Amino acid sequence: MHKKLTMLISASVLCGVLAAGSPVASAQDINYNLPSAETIAQRKENRQNVTVSERVGRRIMNAYELYSEEDDIKGAIEVLEDIEPSEAFDRAYVDRFLGNLYAGDNRLEEAYQRITRATDADILGWSDQASSLKLAADLSLQLEKYRDAVEYYGKWLQFTGEANPEVFLRIANAYYELKEFDKIIRPADLAIQYYEEPNKNAYVLKVASYYERKMYSDAIDVLEAGLAVIPGEKTWWNQLGMIYMLEERIDKALQTLEIAYLAGYFDKESQYKALVQLYGNNGIPYDSARLMMKHLNAGDIEKTARNYYSAANNFEMAREYSRAAEVYGLAAELAEERQDRANYYRKKGTAHLRAEEYDDAADAYLQALNAGHDQPGPIYMSLAEAYFYQNKFSDALEYVQEAQEYDDQRRNARSWESYIRSKASNLGVSL
Repeated sequence: MHKKLTMLISASVLCGVLAAGSPVASAQDINYNLPSAETIAQRKENRQNVTVSERVGRRIMNAYELYSEEDDIKGAIEVLEDIEPSEAFDRAYVDRFLGNLYAGDNRLEEAYQRITRATDADILGWSDQASSLKLAADLSLQLEKYRDAVEYYGKWLQFTGEANPEVFLRIANAYYELKEFDKIIRPADLAIQYYEEPNKNAYVLKVASYYERKMYSDAIDVLEAGLAVIPGEKTWWNQLGMIYMLEERIDKALQTLEIAYLAGYFDKESQYKALVQLYGNNGIPYDSARLMMKHLNAGDIEKTARNYYSAANNFEMAREYSRAAEVYGLAAELAEERQDRANYYRKKGTAHLRAEEYDDAADAYLQALNAGHDQPGPIYMSLAEAYFYQNKFSDALEYVQEAQEYDDQRRNARSWESYIRSKASNLGVSL
């Protein structure tokens, strides 16, 4: 049978993962204390081995031949559908057979109705009852009857005494769908215990349980345990890094996402940007800017004004002023809002100024003014400074006088005017 298992995601976490509501009602709890082998052996011995009546038996044989020899499921169904057995065992046996045939024909609701009726009668032979309980649970899960799935899986466990990891996993999944997140942990732990090879879905469901309940530290423990046995599960590295961020364990988040990045486990823009952010937050602005630019150029991160601005700002914090100016220019070219464009040009000018690239600084400041910056006063002052350091005293004087028209710049601008005139005079320049 196909099994419906809920996959996360990612985190995307996990950081944007899973918006769950409140449970409507509590599903019946499962008894995980399984009966002993001796109890099961005695139960098998005591189970009656009843046979169907001759009339029903003939129809069943005809149906079985169509199904097994001719692979004619629909024909087998037709043979059995019009039987209305009067005996309880005949009825349960036909229901069980039809339920299996309907399931094979993907008529799941009809299969569910038949198989649960057969199971609930509780008169089939040992193996038939066991397989019917299992099928009833699997069909319930597929039909999103999660409460029924929990009930029938619980009955199967107690009937067979079998510690089946796949069943434990499906129980955990049913509880997840019921939003009874606290009940996921026990069956998921049992699944982990009894799987011969590690199964990632048991860990995924445990993480979901803790994440939904905001128990982030426990979710971290599960992911760390999972990575110890399945180290190549790339989504877990990213999820672990994101949850470390939620817990404000920034050093661990950076270490984990660096491992994921170097291993080639990133495949989403949000992952690259998370590592960019972590470098910035950890006082490593150059690596932050370098990584952003690398993946902007590669197309892994969308080329937007905001993303280029982020890279430029980090280059500036790293005192890579020429690089910062270049990237501020790219941000300005992509800016959709006039004021944003003007502000990026102003920042480009300031970065050039710090790099002592005065001619480029002046050009950038003029672009900021042409773009309609809403605070021209400080820009006039910056222009005056850029021209002053090029010994273009006439231009410097023009803009420092423009700056004096603004109250917040007047005092500083007047001081600069005196300084400009003095410097020009010392160099024999007439203003």
